[in-house]
Formats: sequence, C-alpha cells, structure tokens
Amino acid sequence: MAGPPHAGDLRSGDPQPGTLQPGALPAQDPDRRAVAAFAGDHAGNRPFPIPLHAAIAHVDRVFGVDRVLALEGAEIVARYYRQSGPGYRRVHSEAGAMHIALNPDGRFDRRGYYAQTDAVAHQIAATGAKRVLELGSGTGFNSLHLAAAQGSVAFTGLDLMGHHVRRSSRAARALGNLNFIQGSYAALPAGLDGQDVVFGVETLCYARNLDTVAREIARTLAPGGRFVMFDGFRRPDFDHAPADVITAARLFEITTAVTAGFWRQSDWTTALERAGLRVLRADDLTADAIACMRRLQRPALRFFADWRLRMLRHLLPRYLVLNAVAGLMGPYMIEGATPAAGTPRGALLYGLILAEKPH
Repeated sequence: MAGPPHAGDLRSGDPQPGTLQPGALPAQDPDRRAVAAFAGDHAGNRPFPIPLHAAIAHVDRVFGVDRVLALEGAEIVARYYRQSGPGYRRVHSEAGAMHIALNPDGRFDRRGYYAQTDAVAHQIAATGAKRVLELGSGTGFNSLHLAAAQGSVAFTGLDLMGHHVRRSSRAARALGNLNFIQGSYAALPAGLDGQDVVFGVETLCYARNLDTVAREIARTLAPGGRFVMFDGFRRPDFDHAPADVITAARLFEITTAVTAGFWRQSDWTTALERAGLRVLRADDLTADAIACMRRLQRPALRFFADWRLRMLRHLLPRYLVLNAVAGLMGPYMIEGATPAAGTPRGALLYGLILAEKPH
C-alpha cells in the first residue's frame, strides 16, 4: 500500500530514527500545527474533511471515474514507478521511503517509516540471521537502513526496475554488506538460496501468481528462516462493503498500480502454507496506518480544490498526477465512509504476515 505522492505539496527531509523526542515533528514541518491540534486524539476519531460522495465527485470531475477504472487489469507498474519516483521523494519521504508510516498512537510521525524495518530487525535478531533478502527493494530505503545498523549481516535487495537498482546501488557504495540486483520475485535469481530472512514491504501486492511467488520464497529460505510481509489487503468481507467504499478502494488500487486488486491475507497465508511454510502471524495493522493516510489526503484535497494545481495534470506525467486520486481515497477505503463508526466498514486493510520454514 505504497504511500502516494501528490503534485501540489512539497515536504522537508525525513529525520533519521532516534533524532526526535516522542511526539515531536521537525519545526519546519507544515503539518506540525495540524498534528498538535489533535494531540492525544487518534486520527481515526476525526471526521473527514469532505464526505466520500463529494470526494468521488472530485475524481469524476477532474479525471473521470470510469476512465480511471478502465485501467483495471492493465500492466502499468513499470511506468508508474518511473513517473512517480520524483513525487515520492518530494512529497512522501525525501529519505526514500515508499511505504506507509505506521503510527500506533494515531499521530503522524516520520519515525513510523521505520516501523517495518524495526520488525524485520527483530526477526533478524530472533533467528540470528546472517543473510537477508528484501523483495521489491525500490530505491533502497529499508535495506540501506538495516545494513547500516547491522554490519555483520549480508543484505541483498532485489527489484524489478533497473533505475531503482542503479539508484540504490549508488547509495550503498559505502556499505560492504549490501548488494542490490535486478530481478523478479516470481523467478528469483540463482545464488540467493539459504536466506535466513526474506521480507517485502508493500511490493507483493503486485504478484500475479501467489503459488509461484510463495514457492520461490520457500525455496530461497534456509530451514528455520523467516518471511516477513507488510502490505495492503482486501478485507475478507470486501464484496459486502458499501458500494462507494468499494469504489474508493478500486480507485486507490488502480492509482497505486495494483490494477488487478489487492489480495486477501488468506490468499497469501494459504499460498505460503501450500509452499511448505508455517504461518506464525497474520495481523491487521490498519489502525496504525490511519495517521499517514490522513496526512496524504491533505495535499490531495488541495490539488482537487485549486485550479492552478489541477492544471499540472496537463504538464506532469499521467501516473504521477493520478496519485492524487490515491491520496484522496486512502482514508475512506481503510476507515469506511464514516470514521469511528464502531465496526470497520472499510474495504482494504494494512497487515503483516510472518511465516517460517520448518527445519
């Protein structure tokens, strides 16, 4: 569930983990006042700035809902990441994070971008790992952070996009324990067997054949090795969510290049078990993702409200600008049309899967 960049908002750089006091944001952060105003109040308890039907109407007026939905099933991943890369750094995370920050207290803090790597580091420690493979490593944010902190562990980042590999390889020149290679997790390159930990952060949503990918992960893991997956998933009752919430979810999926739709967690756990792995956990972390999704909605709202920003859609690459749709729809599709309604009425969730290869 990669956090979408937007054309109408510029951000300052990310702090390194541990440089902020709890609950603090950099003084130059334009979101600071908004965050402070809701101190102690979980983001999911706040009303939405506009109702869902109005948000969908904005998308229809500017892009055409039917025209966006017509992209379902199209293969656009490579074009999406080529076009969206600059937006991710200027809006989402200047440090290179391409995923959702997790903030359990409901207040956005950029340290939440390290929640996924902290979880992976915990599994590295638990298994005494010496070899770690990241699937879909993007521009290297996760593996660069982990390798810098754990010099005795050999890390490999694998990504389908050549421009991602080139960029991350340049960033890793000073690290002797990190290597980036180009390849597909549907057919992992030779020489990667025996990994103690394999992980993927918001990348396996693009898999088209789960059994093939699950078998590749299982083959590559050493006995006793762990697989860690953070991603977006369709809720088990996706088809029974309100129609407008399903529309929001489909628009989000397409405009983050998951044009075939997110899988359900049960699809993945079943495939991993068929591949011979033992699923240890399958957690719903949606509440932790709400603050980041709400943060990304603000620049999207500015885009749709300001005709000068909307004009950028004629000047900037198509898939970069379409991220404004994902930013606008994000909170509705995970929280439902009405926040804090008790039983979640969202269509998508953010989750973790942890699996182990038996000895």
